[in-house]
Amino acid sequence: MKKVLFPIVFLFIFLTGFDHTENLEITKIETTVDEANHELRYDFEIKNNGNEPIKSEFDYPGSHPYGIELVVKPNEELAGLMEMEENTKHQKMLSLSSGSRGFFEPNSESYFYVSYQIKNGANFAKVKKHALDSTLLILDGVEVSAEFPLQNIK
Repeated sequence: MKKVLFPIVFLFIFLTGFDHTENLEITKIETTVDEANHELRYDFEIKNNGNEPIKSEFDYPGSHPYGIELVVKPNEELAGLMEMEENTKHQKMLSLSSGSRGFFEPNSESYFYVSYQIKNGANFAKVKKHALDSTLLILDGVEVSAEFPLQNIK
C-alpha cells in the first residue's frame, strides 16, 4: 500500500493599510480639556506631502466600510485618568466623538478630531499634562497603518 502525503496549505490573509503613510506629517496638535463635560479632545492637522490622495483600501463583505479612523492610544498615566473600554485586549479610551473627511488630499492638510471621556474625580491639570504622552494611531479598517508618538511632535 502506497501512502500519499498531501501538502498542508495554509492561507494567510494579510490586511494591509493604505499606501504612502510616509507622506503623512502632523503639522498641528491641539488638546482641550472640557471640565464641564469631562472630555479630552484632540484636534489634528495632518498634511499629505505626497502627490496622490491617501484613502482607505479596506474592503470587506459588509455594507458599511470602516475607512480611515484616528484613535489616541494612552500611556499608563493618561489611561489612569480616563474612562477605558472594557472587554478588549487593546488599551482604548472611551470614545465620545470624532470627525474627519476620511481621507488625505495630496499636498494639503486634513483636519481630524477625536474626544474621550475623562474619569469622574480625575485631576484635569494632570489630564492636560499627560494628553500628549500617547500615540496617534491611524487605522485603515482594522489595520494600523501609521503610528505617531505625540510627545515627539513639535
